[in-house]
Amino acid sequence: MREFDLEVWKERAWARYRRAHVAAPSNKESELAWALEVLAISDLSKLVDWCKERKLKVTFAKKPNGTYHSQSKEISISSRLFARNQVSVLLHECGHHLIGVNDDHDRFGMGYPQSDPEVTKTFHHRVSCLEEELEAWHRGWKLAKRLDLRIDRDHFDALRLKCIRSYIKWTLKPGTFKLESED
Repeated sequence: MREFDLEVWKERAWARYRRAHVAAPSNKESELAWALEVLAISDLSKLVDWCKERKLKVTFAKKPNGTYHSQSKEISISSRLFARNQVSVLLHECGHHLIGVNDDHDRFGMGYPQSDPEVTKTFHHRVSCLEEELEAWHRGWKLAKRLDLRIDRDHFDALRLKCIRSYIKWTLKPGTFKLESED
């Protein structure tokens, strides 16, 4: 795991650009990709600073997407993602933080922390988790606007929709939850 280092992220973006430029010197797409990456790195830096102000620890690791642990106030983001996607995933994880502690939250009290399999294997729990994920993406976007990040809405939505599709599949996966009685 590693913490965010602005210079390291910039060096990586520049190295990717140089490799692309050597492979295809007249390709203007590599210049655009590099410029978008540099803007995203700047946004990532702002977002990591916002997290630090709230005593949230942000680390980058070789694992998929991101996670937020409310108890330890730690966020982990995939180091394998491009900076543009790291910004979107970090915004989403910050959205979880903005929702609040699940155990104390009326709307999201059925969320992740439940350890009782009788609860976590219910359709109600799954729908509550799905609702929390949707809200975290919404809160993340609002945070991006509040921090005046230069994030592209279409790019953010493309990743958001890909993740939401996976949440919906998990929510509805047959044989993995029990339906509550309809009394």
